[in-house]
Amino acid sequence: MITLLSFGILAIGILAIRARSISRSVGKLWIDMEIIVTILYILLVWGSDFVKRFVPLSDGRIHVFNISAFTLALTSYLLFAMKITIGLVRAKEKRPLLSIFPCVLQMIFLLVINPINHVAYYPEVRGEVTLEKLTFIFVSTVILLAYVIMTAYLVIRHRRRLGVLASSTIVAIVVLVFCITALNYRISDFKFMGAVFATFVTFNLIMLYIVDNPVDPKIGIYKSEAFFRAVEEDLALNPDTNYQLCVLDIRNFQDVNERFGFERGDDILIRVAAAMRKSFSWEVELGYLGEDNFVGLFPEGTYWMLQGILSLDEMYPGENMDYNLSLYSGVYKIKDRTMNPILMCDRARFAMQSIRYDYDKHECVYDMSQDHAFEMQAYMLHNCERAIHENAFVPYFQPIYDANTKQICSAEALVRWKDKQYGLISPGDFIPLFEKNGFINKLDVYVWEQVCKYIAEWRKEGILVPPVSVNISRRDLQMDNLYEVIVDLIKKYHLSPLDIKLEITESAFVADNQRFFKTIEVLKEVGFRILMDDFGSGYSSFNTFKDAHVDVLKADMHFMDGIESSDKGKIVINTIVEMARQLDMPIVVEGVETEGQYEYVKGIGCDMIQGYYFSRPVPPEKFKEMIK
Repeated sequence: MITLLSFGILAIGILAIRARSISRSVGKLWIDMEIIVTILYILLVWGSDFVKRFVPLSDGRIHVFNISAFTLALTSYLLFAMKITIGLVRAKEKRPLLSIFPCVLQMIFLLVINPINHVAYYPEVRGEVTLEKLTFIFVSTVILLAYVIMTAYLVIRHRRRLGVLASSTIVAIVVLVFCITALNYRISDFKFMGAVFATFVTFNLIMLYIVDNPVDPKIGIYKSEAFFRAVEEDLALNPDTNYQLCVLDIRNFQDVNERFGFERGDDILIRVAAAMRKSFSWEVELGYLGEDNFVGLFPEGTYWMLQGILSLDEMYPGENMDYNLSLYSGVYKIKDRTMNPILMCDRARFAMQSIRYDYDKHECVYDMSQDHAFEMQAYMLHNCERAIHENAFVPYFQPIYDANTKQICSAEALVRWKDKQYGLISPGDFIPLFEKNGFINKLDVYVWEQVCKYIAEWRKEGILVPPVSVNISRRDLQMDNLYEVIVDLIKKYHLSPLDIKLEITESAFVADNQRFFKTIEVLKEVGFRILMDDFGSGYSSFNTFKDAHVDVLKADMHFMDGIESSDKGKIVINTIVEMARQLDMPIVVEGVETEGQYEYVKGIGCDMIQGYYFSRPVPPEKFKEMIK
């Protein structure tokens, strides 16, 4: 029964540890050895009792066999625990003592203490406390105490990575093993000790699974949190080594998922991680940041980049996949070792993003010239909430003119950031950033409300305000309550749906999102007019346009570039205006900047014109004066 209990306890630990990938830092070999020794000990003790039934062996010999197996198992645990401890903390310790000490400890136990400690050859003195036994017990205890102290030293030295809970658990395990070893002369039930050993090993395995689980179970390298702890520790322990942090990405990985499926996509990430682990030395720390992003900490002098192109045919021989992965990376050379590793990673990622669409480049090193842009980006991310509360985001209004009368017939609301430190920040700087981090939803709702507020205030002053169009981003269209938000604003400021036009970029209509189209239809039903913005900006599909129920078309401003001297450009814009006329759909041409451009688009029958020829975007006060 005790034997079955021992195996059951051990099985729990094995299942727990096998439920995840074990990192190289934990020392997979030594954990496996610990499990094997425990199983062998249980089998040997059980086997000695079984053999005794059929072979006439004296109790003394059986006791010698059991105590030898017990001591061998116990001292093996000490050796493995030391190796696991060193591996767990990933200490690149250069002191030979740390490598020699466990082996010396093992040899002393095997050659000296084990045969003499119990004087087990003589049944009449078994269990008797003698001076010789006490001497050797004392010697063994001192040696074990040295191990405990050494392990505690390692744990304390690397507590930054391990954390308080993991550090405490490791020390507790070592102390428990030390106590049992120091008092092993009192042990008589060796089968019971098999269960104890199994419990210790299981406790160790579960501790590593629950407390120190730094490895992403899918990819097999450090999770981001564990990687950043490793960076802090390596920088602290190796002050004379210069490091560089590299972020690696796979271009257009969503295409891989769409083409081969998400299961194959996950397997490709696993193989890329394995290729990185194989290509780089063990001094390199590697981490997985999620999606298709990897990160590494490289000592100076080691190369940080895999080859720029990885062939799936080579990764999957014989499957004829005919697809190449394009890798690109950003590198930050660490100068300030006290900097938060997350900020280091952000700098490397910033450098990487600068070559995202440059397919001829596969690596970019962060340099001083990028400092201002990076600091500006970080400033905007960290101060966007404050700017909302301080009303630093201001809607500017760019008038839209009737092509024939040159009178203001509408306007477009465009947001500007009036910052007390940097002055007027262009939307070209912060809009793409907020679209990535999701803040664009909050900003857009804020701008919509400010526009409604201005219209309501000007109406109270008796000013005839033309309809104003507000921009709705692709992220806004994913809001579950978009309809309620817009309608509630109209009601709050006592406006009509005809006062606000909803300007949606053409690219949003390309997405096959039925919920989006239903929301647009409901908004149209209550009276809102929908504008398709940036028509012809690169996503144009007449099939998409045919299915999009819009009221006004806005031709992309880039059609105006060189229109006076480009016959092809004239043909394109003529075709778009003629198509809108046949569909009985008003059209606005953006980007009109010169008299010649104005005369041309007016001559081909364009209804409305927007551009610098008439007016740039202006602050609310000036727009108010323009429409009085």
